[in-house]
Amino acid sequence: MKTPSRELNIITPFYFQQDGRGKQDVAINRLEACLQSIPKNDSLFITIPTNKISLLSNKTDIQLINDIQPFSVYSPGIARSNAIQFSSARSIFFMDADLQCSPTLFEQLIIRSEKIGKSNVNAFEMYPCLYLTKEETERFDGDFQGCLESFLRGENHRVEGIALASSCLLLNREWFLQLGGFDERFVGHGGEDLELIDRLCQHYPIGPRPADYGLNIKAQHPGDYQGFRRYFSYYALPHLFAGRFLVHQWHPRPLTHPYHKRRAGNDALLEQMLANPGPLKGPVIPCNDLNGELPDFREWMIRLQEEAGYPVSEYPGLLRWKDGVTVKRPLWRKMRKLYLNPKAFFKDMVKSKS
Repeated sequence: MKTPSRELNIITPFYFQQDGRGKQDVAINRLEACLQSIPKNDSLFITIPTNKISLLSNKTDIQLINDIQPFSVYSPGIARSNAIQFSSARSIFFMDADLQCSPTLFEQLIIRSEKIGKSNVNAFEMYPCLYLTKEETERFDGDFQGCLESFLRGENHRVEGIALASSCLLLNREWFLQLGGFDERFVGHGGEDLELIDRLCQHYPIGPRPADYGLNIKAQHPGDYQGFRRYFSYYALPHLFAGRFLVHQWHPRPLTHPYHKRRAGNDALLEQMLANPGPLKGPVIPCNDLNGELPDFREWMIRLQEEAGYPVSEYPGLLRWKDGVTVKRPLWRKMRKLYLNPKAFFKDMVKSKS
């Protein structure tokens, strides 16, 4: 049975197996922190598709969905799509269970969802995520602004990185269904959110797609972004300086785990789909935030942050580490990169020797 109609449905999948990704009680603590960052509001409800109904059944004001999946490896896309079948809200917001929502984002979320619902059905918003270090996750007390400023200063003791293009999407529920939801071929870690964002952008283009759009290359600093990640960032970056962002709580991501072992295959599937896009599922209505033209990304990024009061001379973090910052790259991280992206791994090896 669907819930009573409200403005916004926040969908937060939670799935756990005793499998090397940490302890169950720690995972539930991350979920608790996530939910505490979303204060109760009569205009929204939270849906959690989960395989742990019995553990979470004591939670009030939350809709729990028994997440029965067809594959042996977990699919977050299928979990989110399953949850939407029980929703009657005008807008939906995807937020993973290991995230926390900044107070500024939460305070504006209802208003922004109303704006999307009443204006352009194609419109969507995508919010950046700061990735906390293990140590900061353990001591985090809600100091979102402090973490943002530390990252922008180019430090790495509180925040180890950022994702401007993220799975934290706010959009119209009916439009999501018309687009066909998440592609169920993505099973395991990665790809399903980026592929959906690609379709959202096709129908709501912020500007012409660059020639390198299909590149699936990650970078530590957004100033070095290429391909679709740079294009997606035109939608997301303004939210960062407005305080509309989330933080990601650190947790283990062992490559030997079946969920994470699917990452390389999902990346290959994503690249194939970007190179061969399917037919449009509805009208194309341009996003006019940049008047249809894409400025030089680095110049635009620097201008935005300086207008927000963060001069690059003092806050170089979107471009590079602060002078004197030690970058620790443990062996397991290098092996992870070798496994997931061997081309980038050997490119880095050449750079380090030159």
